[in-house]
Amino acid sequence: MTVGDRLSQYLRLLVFPFYYLWEIVAGALRISWDVLHPRPKLAPVLVRVPVTDLSARQRLVLAALVTMTPGTLSVDLLEETNHLVVHGLYDGKDPEGLLRTIQRRYEPVVAQLPL
Repeated sequence: MTVGDRLSQYLRLLVFPFYYLWEIVAGALRISWDVLHPRPKLAPVLVRVPVTDLSARQRLVLAALVTMTPGTLSVDLLEETNHLVVHGLYDGKDPEGLLRTIQRRYEPVVAQLPL
């Protein structure tokens, strides 16, 4: 692993808490907006997120991050198939979008954690 790769990893780990804080605020605002309006835009969905490249502790951290984000909830961790079942409150029209968000934004950072 080159110095540039290592620096990129550290930078991602430093930026991730701020990104995650933004996700929490944006999710809370979206839910608040729906609570205050008479016609909520709910579109619930369950998706299976493959987590084969993560250790057991990393899967736990990923499940906790998903659950703490408003609008999403980790429902189950299927050990036999290495999938995390996630409920999304607004992603029924684009379940692949929820899957991509978790795989591209959360999973790479969790995979770098020394757990």
